[in-house]
Amino acid sequence: MDKKDLIIEENKIEEIIEETGETIDETVEGTIDENTVENAEEPTPKKKKKKSGIVYKLVMLICIGVFLFAGYNLYKIQHEYAEIEEYYEDIVEEYVEVDEDGTISYVDLDRLIENNSDVKGWIYIEDTTVSYPLLQGPNNDYYLYLNYDEEYSGAGSIYIDSANAGDLSDDHTIIYGHNMKNNSMLGRMSDFESQAHRDAHPNVYILTPDGVWNKYEIFGFYRADVSDGTFNIFTDNPDSMTRYINLVAEKNCYDNLNLPRDGEKIITLSTCTEDLDDNCRNVLHARFVGTVESIE
Repeated sequence: MDKKDLIIEENKIEEIIEETGETIDETVEGTIDENTVENAEEPTPKKKKKKSGIVYKLVMLICIGVFLFAGYNLYKIQHEYAEIEEYYEDIVEEYVEVDEDGTISYVDLDRLIENNSDVKGWIYIEDTTVSYPLLQGPNNDYYLYLNYDEEYSGAGSIYIDSANAGDLSDDHTIIYGHNMKNNSMLGRMSDFESQAHRDAHPNVYILTPDGVWNKYEIFGFYRADVSDGTFNIFTDNPDSMTRYINLVAEKNCYDNLNLPRDGEKIITLSTCTEDLDDNCRNVLHARFVGTVESIE
């Protein structure tokens, strides 16, 4: 190869090198551009951590909010229960006298009626939480959340059905009260599902404005449906009484107790069930057996 040919070959090599170099540069630049786009689309570990931290804080704030709300509601309920207990303790202290064994010996019913003419008596079951003024409002909602002083109370009052005679003279008188979780009002009535408990607490007493106690012997307890006939009110109707006693006998939790005989008046205590079913109530039946001057 002569000098001229050598120069031509050298020039060709240089051109190839230059072209190859440009291709490599373009490839590198393209790769860098693609990496840049990919890096732009995918968050860095630092950004991921920042986002997860925000989500965690939001979840914690929600949890704290729920906890505070629940705590406030619990405090509110407990505070209301304490107020209810204090209120009725004050009523008992002001109007009631008890013996050393805790049995009621005197109730100033005249003064209770003077302060509120809706008072019809005082209802009492020995050795239980049931010891309250007995009222009757113009309708069955009136004393649902009003106490003896006609002020708001979550426990309401113990009251006679507005369709009944207030003097307990009907053949069947219905008495309502709340099933309170702190066991006040009729909150322990479900204990009477046990016949042993009934045998230990066999009587309901109601002090009347005449100054004597009506004594009622408990003969039935069951879970009633609001539409099964349990809440029928009647008077001077022997057929209605017979059908009613048959209904009680069919549903009754107790065995071998004396059911009402012809002419004996009955009372029914009614409260909500523990599962708060709107269509069901716990009911306690008792028959009138006479009057007593004092509780033995």
